[in-house]
Amino acid sequence: DDWRYFIAGLAVATMALGNLVAIQQRNMKRLLAYSSIGQVGYLLMGIAALSQDTASALVLHLIGYAVTNLAAFTCIILYYNWTGKEEIEDYKGLAQRAPYVALCLTIALFSLAGMPLFAGFTTKFILFQAAADEDMLWLAGVAAFFSFVSLYYYLIVIREMYVGEAEEKTRFPTPWLEYTALTVLIAGVFLIGLYPRPVLELAEDATATIFVSEELESGEDLVGVP
Repeated sequence: DDWRYFIAGLAVATMALGNLVAIQQRNMKRLLAYSSIGQVGYLLMGIAALSQDTASALVLHLIGYAVTNLAAFTCIILYYNWTGKEEIEDYKGLAQRAPYVALCLTIALFSLAGMPLFAGFTTKFILFQAAADEDMLWLAGVAAFFSFVSLYYYLIVIREMYVGEAEEKTRFPTPWLEYTALTVLIAGVFLIGLYPRPVLELAEDATATIFVSEELESGEDLVGVP
């Protein structure tokens, strides 16, 4: 049990570091990079409360996070290709110049913060519930708190996109390949958020194989032991 509490402490420290440093960022790439460190804390929470259920929840969360993060970075790369800029203040008025990209980035950021309807909410809820079932309710509470902290700095970006005034009013071009990829990713964010069962079942099947193998190995080790 000592190792579990060590990992739990590491999870809290990682969540705190990632989120508190992310709050101070004014660059979009760095903001997402440090918020990713905070996301590692959620993974460590799953390891601290390790069981077959938490392992399945962990895999689901990883998939949901990967899809959401790819959507966010696709938006950031698109904007950088258009402007060569990546400071948060440079996103002023993006909703006027590229409304679809602004909408997709908003959805991705809300998902990363764990807002309802999106993948981040559903996968975090399942992960937090699995951790609570393994006597890690306090750790799930800490993780939920830092999710609210992350919402604060994501809202700063969203405010710039929708409230800020763009220096130029001309619309950005709409590259069909990037927009198609972005649409698929955003669809994944909604699909996992609203109907996670198929992905969760795949995660359960994958983790069940690992846990059954470990149980069989443990049983073989005990053969012949009086």
